[in-house]
Amino acid sequence: MKLKIVAAWQYAKKNFVFPRNIIFFGLALLLILGFSTIVNFTPLAQPATAQNGPFPTTILRSTITAEFGRDRTGGDYTAFPIPSFASACQEFCINDIKCNSYTYVRPGVQRPEAVCYLKSGVPILRANDCCISGRKL
Repeated sequence: MKLKIVAAWQYAKKNFVFPRNIIFFGLALLLILGFSTIVNFTPLAQPATAQNGPFPTTILRSTITAEFGRDRTGGDYTAFPIPSFASACQEFCINDIKCNSYTYVRPGVQRPEAVCYLKSGVPILRANDCCISGRKL
């Protein structure tokens, strides 16, 4: 029985190149095609990239003016006391999408505290020392 198996193996070894080809091409195929799927070299987290689509990835900041000694009367949609400087009123206007202009009234003119008026439109400028106004460009 042992002789028959050895003889069959010798016959296959001589007459067929099949086992060598399978091993050689199998390894080559594994190295070429399969190695990249077995060992994945791509990182798990990709770096963030900006998208050019309908949804921006950053909030656009507006450019806003500061007009000292000027008042923009009318067009207010909100008014609130503000304990700090006119730059805080500017920041409120920049961060509010409805705001197109603002007027900061110094403390003691209308109320004991300063007042910030946010406006939906851009009213006409009037000279007035009590105020600092501005508009989005």
